[in-house]
Amino acid sequence: MSHRNTDPCSLINLQRQYILDQIKGIQAQGTLYALIIDDRTESLLNQVISKDSVLRVVTSIEKLDTKRRQQSFIEAIYFVELTPYTIKCMIADVETNRYKKGHGLFLPLVQGEMEVSHLYNSPKFMNNPKVLNYFNNGESVNFINSSFHPIESRVFLADDKTPNSMPIYYNENCAELVLPQIRIAAKSLVNLMVLTGEYPLIRFYSPQNPTHKASRLPELLADEFQRQIDNYARLNHDYPPPSIQDKPRSILLITDRTLDLFAPLLHEFSYQAMAMDIVHSLERDGVYCFKSENEKGEVKEVKATLENENDEDWVSLRHLHIIESSELIMNKINELIKKNPLMVDRTKATTSSDLMFIVAHLKGFDEERKQITLHKNLIDECLDINANRKLAEFAADFEQNCTAGGTSFEGVKNKQLANDLIDLLARDDLHVNDKMRLVLIYGLYRGGLIDADFVKLVKFIGVRDRQIISLISRCFTNLHKLGFPVIKSSVKDKPLKKESFHTINNEGTYNTSRFDPGLKAVLQKATKYQLDEEWFPYFRDKPLEDDMPASATSSNNSNQNGTTNSSLRNPRIKASWAQTSNKVSSNINSVNRPKQRIFCYVAGGVTYSEMRSIYELSNATNKDFYLGSESILKPRDFLIGLQSIDTVKSINDLNLNLYNEMTSSKEVPIELFETNQPKIPQPAASSDLTGINTGPQTPSHYQKRMSGSETSSPSAIPSENKQTKDKKRSKLKKLFR
Repeated sequence: MSHRNTDPCSLINLQRQYILDQIKGIQAQGTLYALIIDDRTESLLNQVISKDSVLRVVTSIEKLDTKRRQQSFIEAIYFVELTPYTIKCMIADVETNRYKKGHGLFLPLVQGEMEVSHLYNSPKFMNNPKVLNYFNNGESVNFINSSFHPIESRVFLADDKTPNSMPIYYNENCAELVLPQIRIAAKSLVNLMVLTGEYPLIRFYSPQNPTHKASRLPELLADEFQRQIDNYARLNHDYPPPSIQDKPRSILLITDRTLDLFAPLLHEFSYQAMAMDIVHSLERDGVYCFKSENEKGEVKEVKATLENENDEDWVSLRHLHIIESSELIMNKINELIKKNPLMVDRTKATTSSDLMFIVAHLKGFDEERKQITLHKNLIDECLDINANRKLAEFAADFEQNCTAGGTSFEGVKNKQLANDLIDLLARDDLHVNDKMRLVLIYGLYRGGLIDADFVKLVKFIGVRDRQIISLISRCFTNLHKLGFPVIKSSVKDKPLKKESFHTINNEGTYNTSRFDPGLKAVLQKATKYQLDEEWFPYFRDKPLEDDMPASATSSNNSNQNGTTNSSLRNPRIKASWAQTSNKVSSNINSVNRPKQRIFCYVAGGVTYSEMRSIYELSNATNKDFYLGSESILKPRDFLIGLQSIDTVKSINDLNLNLYNEMTSSKEVPIELFETNQPKIPQPAASSDLTGINTGPQTPSHYQKRMSGSETSSPSAIPSENKQTKDKKRSKLKKLFR
């Protein structure tokens, strides 16, 4: 069923309320307002607020770069991202007197975005008397901290236009994009901290003796985040808020995709992860198509997106094992039928198909029918695909054994994994992508293989097309860019011993789900302040000893294999304000208690298993966990990412949105200047209104960080611009937030 999710800890709800409050805070009684949005804010609004909810507080919603009618009696609220393009569009509104007045709700800039800030403060915009008067001498300009995209209650993206960020960070040909992408990620984190009222301790993943060039990526992001949030605090004396003193200081853990290479490769058997992995339309397009029958017997084709936090069935089912999800959806079907007992002859229902036929003809349950039909069909399809491809029967057992160091569910060492792999590769029911994943998992387990062995294994996969063989080979060879040189130069070379953080749970019900992602174990230790400071150093501030739980200073007696969560429920390690009950209550009074917030950002993409872990940790502890990245990586996306970080892929080959935005200059549509008046202003010179400047070029983003503060930030302003920066400081004070 669909009911609005009212979880007060949900990022979607926090973002929704914050945006609505910002809009309402501008408005005066008796005045009409139009909300003006751009592509970026439109997608953000669509994610967190329904159109009907917005139209309750404004008279209309209009796109900034579309033709709009003159409404000189209405005031405009510009909820937009500041770019040269959007600034030029707002100039057009001022020149044509489209609205009575303007109010700015601008997404904030950071000091690396110099060209936009220069244009903002130029005589073309805020130093233009007409524009300044339009925005009430600048008094009606505000900056709204909404530069992050919640996609689930506890999961967010830095933006929604980066389907795969792996090439940005790990392809040397995209080096010029690293710092701009880091700024975007840091800005999203700063906005999240401001919205939640947190000023976190920062820890970052620092692999010891790294072999890959991007090993300093988490540190660079930590550095940029620290600089941005410190700058925000300097310019805003009400931040951090006084309420921060009433709870333990939050933690922000910054890591990247190299932390755990098993997670994006394994077949995951929870409902959400499985559906997004093996159902073709969801894997490729994120849309599920199914047929639904109404009470009149009419069958209609329905298209649905699953990521709906208001779908109670989806929220309750998505992190369960597919078998448990199937059982639960059948229980829901029976409950729905019980609501209408007089219209149902249960004696004729002997199969699940019979029950679905009954559901289809129930009266007055259209919404419930639609949602239950969706999930019943999708779960059944997942089970059918699994049966046809023998994923749980053969592939999953092999994968789980590899992640467990070759040990089976029964605790027996499997010495025949090489033979098991060859048998799996010879099967016709497994897809090529499945087989590629198996080979990569085996290579990680073995600590690397010589090139000749990979060539033999590729032959067993059964691919004859040379181009496809080349793509498969790239997946193997490019793992070294993620810190794991899986191809050894000689058979005599010792296996690579890479630190792994994942755990194996042999106490669970399903042998297909023994693996727990490394991120989960790392976050568990982070909350108890038991992370190794060499591998996960604090960026600057460290917690005071009085603020840490007693267990943080004692020996770690927790089970290293993660077989139980009992330590997480031990009242001894909870903060003094925590509930003594082991069960975290879900009522509002409990939720509103001051909980510690734990944030995690994974540069390079997160997996569905890692997303699931965030919810499991939140449910098992008296803390709120949140996870962010640039993109969600399905297994297919990870394989594509491994291919796209190859040096044969130039920046022009990859069609990256960030690069396209940096190198293209959009001209304002001429119709924005059209009015009933004969005068049409001349477009601004292109030399003044070019695309976004990426700032100074850095030869090597991943060189060791220097000690001087002036060089510690990847987006530091060059010294020769310092005088210009000082002159503009007063004007930029409001802009850089």
